[in-house]
Amino acid sequence: MPDSPHLVINGLSIGSGGGYTVARELFRGIGAARPSWRVTLELLKGYPLHHEFEGEDLPDNCTLHWAPEAARPRMARLRYERGEFLRWLAQSKAAAVMMLNGQTIPGCPVPVFSHNQDPWPYRPEAWNGWKERAIAFVKRREHRRGMRGAAVYGWTSSYLRELICAHHGIRPRVDDVFYNGLPESWIDRARTATPVAMADRVKTLVTVSNVSVYKRQDLVIRALAELRKRPGLEDLRYCILGHGDAPEIERLRSLAASLGVQDAVDLEGRVPQARVEEAMATSRAFVLMSVCESFGIPAIEAMTFGTPVVVSDCCAHPEVCADAAALVREDDLAHLVESLARVLTDDAESETLARKGLARAQEFKWSTTVEKMLTRLDPLLERSGSVATKAPVAAAP
Repeated sequence: MPDSPHLVINGLSIGSGGGYTVARELFRGIGAARPSWRVTLELLKGYPLHHEFEGEDLPDNCTLHWAPEAARPRMARLRYERGEFLRWLAQSKAAAVMMLNGQTIPGCPVPVFSHNQDPWPYRPEAWNGWKERAIAFVKRREHRRGMRGAAVYGWTSSYLRELICAHHGIRPRVDDVFYNGLPESWIDRARTATPVAMADRVKTLVTVSNVSVYKRQDLVIRALAELRKRPGLEDLRYCILGHGDAPEIERLRSLAASLGVQDAVDLEGRVPQARVEEAMATSRAFVLMSVCESFGIPAIEAMTFGTPVVVSDCCAHPEVCADAAALVREDDLAHLVESLARVLTDDAESETLARKGLARAQEFKWSTTVEKMLTRLDPLLERSGSVATKAPVAAAP
């Protein structure tokens, strides 16, 4: 398809399961909706998470392009983006670039659609030490550059837009909120499937998230220790699914041991999708006390199984979950314990949350998000050729 409009999605910043999901759904969703385009995803060779894309079911017009493994360190990646990557854009006749980190690339020869998913640089509660403080400063500076330089600027939530625009005191020339979503098969489950009854679920709390200080898995472990002292909850367990660095995983294990609940905490790491779905479907509650979320996809994923959701009341959680989740005050252990106790022991409370969650999850579809994004992308690629050949925006399976 040498004469087709060419969109390049820069995925070099993908570093977590959530980022992977967003990139995958946008990549294949745009490709399916615009079969006359070439859509390329830029990835890092040798990075295991990025190589998972090789196993994905992608449209024929979607291809992967690999940056050298040497570009993985942060500074090396910046040098690559500003040098070899820009030269490749010109050689491949790219018509536009989509950035997934809210930034732009100085000297980029084509229009940039920059999509911001990152509240972390604006949440000191999420930082750990002076190095992360310095990284946050650099990211804020690059976000400001992106807001000024991108042809279109996207946000994953209204919360994120207001947070960052208020900090910088500026607004992009053209911007919009593009919510994360769910594949159609997940929407169908929320619409038609019969959830596992509360009485038949295992007494387990589940968190699906990367393991990090700001995700506050440690707070849930502390709550677990308190809850297991209560009659009927002595065998309660906590399952954590998601990648984490060894020091943080060891910190959580040490905490669990100090509280006497080491045998009740399972850190399973990054697991196959089937295991994620099994855990969400059978656990008594999904919990995420993170203090840094631009959206929170796992919360609405859990809702599709009729699983009660308990989340922190900060960031985008109230906007996304609305009244379909139990909102817990940020970093408030006592409030978390009482909220979880109600969900675990009050079937009426659990059933109400489950019913509301099933309805709420159906409001977030990747197909809707892709369709909205294309109203901004189409004009950027028109200069490279006609975009008249369009397919309906079909949700990923």
